[in-house]
Amino acid sequence: MKKFKVLVVDDSALIRRILKDIINSDEEFTVVDEASDGLEAIDKIKEVDPDIVTLDIEMPKVNGLIALQHILKIKNIPVLIVSSYTKTGSKIALKALELGAIDVVEKPSSLDYKDKKNEILTKLKAGLKANLKDVGSEIVEIEKSKKVFKSERIEATKLVAIASSTGGPKTLMDIIPKIKGNIDAAIAIVQHMPAGFTRSFAERLDSLSQLNVFESYDNCKLLNGDCVIAQGGKHMVFDENGYIIHTDDPPYHSVRPSADIMMISAVKHFRNRIIGVVLTGMGKDGSEGVNIIKKMNGKNIAESKESALIYGMPKAAEETGAVDFVLDRKNIAEKIEELVNEI
Repeated sequence: MKKFKVLVVDDSALIRRILKDIINSDEEFTVVDEASDGLEAIDKIKEVDPDIVTLDIEMPKVNGLIALQHILKIKNIPVLIVSSYTKTGSKIALKALELGAIDVVEKPSSLDYKDKKNEILTKLKAGLKANLKDVGSEIVEIEKSKKVFKSERIEATKLVAIASSTGGPKTLMDIIPKIKGNIDAAIAIVQHMPAGFTRSFAERLDSLSQLNVFESYDNCKLLNGDCVIAQGGKHMVFDENGYIIHTDDPPYHSVRPSADIMMISAVKHFRNRIIGVVLTGMGKDGSEGVNIIKKMNGKNIAESKESALIYGMPKAAEETGAVDFVLDRKNIAEKIEELVNEI
């Protein structure tokens, strides 16, 4: 059986050893080599021709962001960012996703080795199936001064509920900035991302968008033009009055937060005034949610196979028969605005 070759890049010998132990424990992978800084990583790409790379961000000589750009010029290859959670580190990791990395995981340690093992292996396997044709596309920035809201922002009575996973941050950075700030709805996003990274992601998306983007918090009630990102590591739930609460209930479909839990809870308040959207990602999160939304006479969108980095979640949603529109991501924002005016 052919094994996929992995290059491990990190300036910590301990982290390299932990990652090697995790990766080599799976029969699909073998760590073909390792590098302790970005410059060495660039050379190793040419020498060992790996199938996939795990890449640290904060390293001496050449950091991960610079190394990533050079690596992708040499070979269009999936790169998984393995980053420590710090405010600076999470922002740099998000920049790496913009530049073409497929996903980000928090660095494992000797204490949480078993907890991180499954996540790392799952994301490596997802990366091997990734559609890499658009990984280098640029993000168009909108100045904060261009945020435009209606003079009196009112409580949202319509909701756009979005499920997103591997490849999602960059996809959302393509979609959300195209939506006008005066939209007559709020947007709720579940992006599968390590706890601690979602706040930085919300801040980054806010800087690109006309919408008011923020990380979720308890007892929040959404206004038109709001776009809330579910906290990493907690389920985001709407109560019957439309207030957001968080729970530490077990992962659902192996993820927490779960888009299915968010979507199904939102139906209690928003009823048929919901648009479900399922974007790129592995697994089937969102498929139960769009099914319930359709039964309540809401509308649903799934990202197309041609557009999605990972076609797993959109495919599962389509297979329910509850999806009304299958679209490339470049057309999703326009369709959302159109449907908001119809429901």
